[in-house]
Amino acid sequence: MSERKVVLKMVMSLDGFVTSPDGTHEWMFEFFGEDSGTWNRRALDAAGVHAMGRRSYEIMGPHWAASEGPIATAMNEKPKAVFSRTVAQGDWGPVEFFGADLAAAIADLKARDDAGTVLVHGGPGFAQSLTRLDLVDEYQLMTVPIAIGAGRSPFADLGSHLKFEVVEEERFKSGALAQILVPKR
Repeated sequence: MSERKVVLKMVMSLDGFVTSPDGTHEWMFEFFGEDSGTWNRRALDAAGVHAMGRRSYEIMGPHWAASEGPIATAMNEKPKAVFSRTVAQGDWGPVEFFGADLAAAIADLKARDDAGTVLVHGGPGFAQSLTRLDLVDEYQLMTVPIAIGAGRSPFADLGSHLKFEVVEEERFKSGALAQILVPKR
């Protein structure tokens, strides 16, 4: 039996931010289209579980629960793994909550016999924690052609350089660039 991959999927500005300083990210949506939607759905279809922090769970849950279509179906029906030190239950399910030991929880999710990847959604803080602990096996990043000047980056405060191998690239009509990268370990 092989372990499941942990895949971090995020949309970033050209200058490397996933949210504006105030936490908003609406600037990214103008770069979404049918072609990037197809790319996004591939990751959702491959997911066995959606992993996220509490804030992402609280933001995404009401949105996807009230939505329809193939992305909403993938988000609503597949299990969620939520990482929180303060919340242990929620309405957007199926859901399982994990506490403070991020490395142990990710190891548990990877070792399960469930099919599909552990697809990580979420904010920059959760992404930073996973990256710092070297828990991400694959990064699926879509860079959109906008510079926002300041914000939060999933790669802030790493402590050392990270090197990646680009294993796939795809450019979209909007000018966005999707890359699949694996860490060089």
